[in-house]
Amino acid sequence: MAISPKTSILRYPIKNIQSGDDYFKIQIIEYKAPGLSLTGGFSLRTSEQALEQNNTNQKGSISNPYRTIILPMPANIQDGNSADWVSGTMNPVQSMLTSAGNSAVLSSNILGSLGKSLTDSFSKIDAAVRTGEGQQGISAGAAGAAAQAILGQGDINQVISRATGSVFNQNVELLFNGVSIRPAFNFTFDMIPRSQKESIRIKEIIRELKVNMTPKKGNTSSSSGGLFIKSPNIFKLEYMSGGSPHPFLHRFKPCALTQMSVNYNGSNQYATYSDATPVHLQLTLQFQELTPIYREDYEDNLGNFKLPGTGY
Repeated sequence: MAISPKTSILRYPIKNIQSGDDYFKIQIIEYKAPGLSLTGGFSLRTSEQALEQNNTNQKGSISNPYRTIILPMPANIQDGNSADWVSGTMNPVQSMLTSAGNSAVLSSNILGSLGKSLTDSFSKIDAAVRTGEGQQGISAGAAGAAAQAILGQGDINQVISRATGSVFNQNVELLFNGVSIRPAFNFTFDMIPRSQKESIRIKEIIRELKVNMTPKKGNTSSSSGGLFIKSPNIFKLEYMSGGSPHPFLHRFKPCALTQMSVNYNGSNQYATYSDATPVHLQLTLQFQELTPIYREDYEDNLGNFKLPGTGY
């Protein structure tokens, strides 16, 4: 069966979309590297900003994608947000020394301030060491440090705990550690061709996704000699309602197609039409956004919500 000439829109199932129809739209666009220049302050330009700044009408841009694929609404519509928080510790000795260093840096007389701050800190440590519990702890800690140095193993805190029943106060607290990319989005689509034309269209959709998620070796006969490989194309995803973005469901930032699988035996029983087209296929796609979500993506400087529905 021959593949039909390329069209700008690949749709399954093949039917006219009505104003009240909801569907899932995938647009294929060219990846733009973020580059190394600072966009403002200390923030590097992101790939999302690179895409927006290159948003011309040339083929492969956001405004003029290579291809648009229209599929039914997937069964598993969900999103998830996350933030990177980790458990952090700082014992009193570390705290005092850090505070001393901080005071010295902020002082006009760094050396003099550092000396005074360290003297004050060691005075507090000395007062604690003079207690019976403190002396036991220091003795056990010294023994633990010696064992660690000689044997290359051991835990000072465990030695102090074994000897005195106490440990350094670690002041454990959950601390913000940075942003994180949202969890991957997974979609499964059942495809049951009802005509030869629909069979061709399903084949085109599968081929198009496979081709555009795959990196390019480029011309190995050129001067670079295949030294580099080029990034695959990326994807803009949208839940649609008629001709507009869905008014309730979440939005996506530009995504990479990280995994794709096709089950050509979706009913767990092998069966094909007379032209060898499987009667039931299952297409599974996993997309990952290129950039994290920030509060500024939701609200403007006045606190007004930027996007309809639930936003990202």
